[in-house]
Amino acid sequence: MYTTYSKSNMAVIKNGIMGGFKGTAGTVNGYNLMGQDVMRGTRGPRLKKATEKELANRARFGVSQAWLQPITDVVRIGFQWYKPKCHGFVGAKSFISKNALVEDDNGFHVDPALACISHGPLDPGFGEIVTLGENFTIDLKWDYHVSAYNDRVIVVAYDIDNSCAIYDTSLAQRTMKKATLNIGEGFTGKQFHVYIGFVSEDRKQRSISKYLGVITMPEVTLV
Repeated sequence: MYTTYSKSNMAVIKNGIMGGFKGTAGTVNGYNLMGQDVMRGTRGPRLKKATEKELANRARFGVSQAWLQPITDVVRIGFQWYKPKCHGFVGAKSFISKNALVEDDNGFHVDPALACISHGPLDPGFGEIVTLGENFTIDLKWDYHVSAYNDRVIVVAYDIDNSCAIYDTSLAQRTMKKATLNIGEGFTGKQFHVYIGFVSEDRKQRSISKYLGVITMPEVTLV
């Protein structure tokens, strides 16, 4: 038995007589998506030009994907199961496209204050602050609140101008109420947008992240 979806030319196998398969059989491609066997017909060349709406959507997703690229490993954890049958990166791209993209005369761009690195039902906590530490580090503090004893903190310091991010998806336990992220001397004078979120030890639950603002590394002449 299988269910077909004519608009996307895709079928999800439900205990079919042949079961699932991977690869191409004639004009049908088979693969496994999030534990589900899926078949999709091979698409031929498109003859119609893309509409303005389609082009705008492509631009939105392109900007979102480029913005997320430096933190791919983070959002794979932070947005896992954000949508059913959807990988973390795809879920993060959908969230950014819908909630953090803004448009001006130069086109689309991501507003850092509206972006998230994680999303879920876990308690997001309160009292999160970030300050510049010593020796090219940033210090983070938060108030301990009701949570699982083994919740971990996810921290991202994102140098958006240079498409580079420093992060740790398990920096410290929430009960510690503080953590330090090492940035490194190679980023002298750079600005980092800082995000914090929480994830359970077993990675099954996560909180929506918070944007903590911008930290600028000290200007130092390296010799």
